[in-house]
Amino acid sequence: MNRFRRLRFGVAAAFASLIVALAAFTGVSASSNNQAILSGTGITTTAGPAGFWIWSQPGGNAYGNEGAGSIYFYVLLPGEHPVDVSNVVLSGNTVSETVKSTDGLITCPTFTGTETSPGHGTVSFTCKVSTPSGLVTASATNVPAQVNISSNP
Repeated sequence: MNRFRRLRFGVAAAFASLIVALAAFTGVSASSNNQAILSGTGITTTAGPAGFWIWSQPGGNAYGNEGAGSIYFYVLLPGEHPVDVSNVVLSGNTVSETVKSTDGLITCPTFTGTETSPGHGTVSFTCKVSTPSGLVTASATNVPAQVNISSNP
């Protein structure tokens, strides 16, 4: 009888562990594949040509709500500037996010990409760029760019 109780307890514990593991796995996998890539070179802005490559993922992913990449403004600052991405929100075929350079010289409170067909779309953004001559606002509205938003099926 004692052996039967231990076996029953072991089966119940294993079953409970399985249920907890499946619940945790289901919660993470529900949106763990969503990500966005925005890319463009020679983009026309109010402050001259710019370029960027930005990868991000919205909240609910296994790795968090963030991203990375680089951005540059040909006329305003030399070279490209690595960026951190935060506040990523995916809504249908549009991603909206905050983009900031790691050196603190570029801040884009809202950087938005809309995918119009697979791999293609438009971007809009307004960035504050710290230059040796002072703060400059560079913006672009609905300019063509590569926009790739992947979601769970």
